[in-house]
Amino acid sequence: MKHCKAAIVTGGAHRIGKAISMSLADEGYSIVLHYGSSSDEARQTKVEIEAKGVQCQLISLDLKQSNSGPALFDKVDPHMEVKILVNSASIFEPSGFESTSEELLDLHYQINLRSPYSLLKTFINHYESGHIINILDTKIVHNHTRHLDYLLSKKSLHDLTLIAARECGPHFRVNGIAPGLILPPEGEDQSYLDRKAQHLPLRQTGKTQDIQQAIHYLINNPFITGQILYIDGGEHLQ
Repeated sequence: MKHCKAAIVTGGAHRIGKAISMSLADEGYSIVLHYGSSSDEARQTKVEIEAKGVQCQLISLDLKQSNSGPALFDKVDPHMEVKILVNSASIFEPSGFESTSEELLDLHYQINLRSPYSLLKTFINHYESGHIINILDTKIVHNHTRHLDYLLSKKSLHDLTLIAARECGPHFRVNGIAPGLILPPEGEDQSYLDRKAQHLPLRQTGKTQDIQQAIHYLINNPFITGQILYIDGGEHLQ
């Protein structure tokens, strides 16, 4: 079988991860689609990706485990020549200072930081060149939140993005995308986003297509590394 250029997308079965998978398929990349427990959604996304004329390999992996990078790369079809790694998988649980438990902190760091860290290091040691895109959150510029452990993990991923961009060049580029009001959290609907959008400079919510356009821009401009694109209607300015 002929080798094909490919992209790994973690959490690629639904929400923003799916939008990213579809946009990379439109760019001609075969997709290595990682998912956790969303098997039905993953299979449906695979059908949609392959309808675009590229291959899609599904990999189920618990990102809470240690050394998730080697574990995932060991499963990648050897005919998939990975050029892009997108760390999109994430958890988002409310937490604050009222609890002394460290369980949620550990969980957020395992999935939102340690796993991208492991995948990034495995990628740069497995291939000669490539591009890593970490999905962050516009809230990384703020210091107020009802999601303390989530925010800490995303702030750390932001710093990893910048450190890796500096240290892994010239053969690897590392960038980040920080979405704002794109999709409502579980249990909420579009009206939730619309209310919050009234406080943004642009007074509107975004769409997954806005994230896809950011992906297209980053992968097609080889002179960009160490950049964070805030796709948030100006929320990071507040």
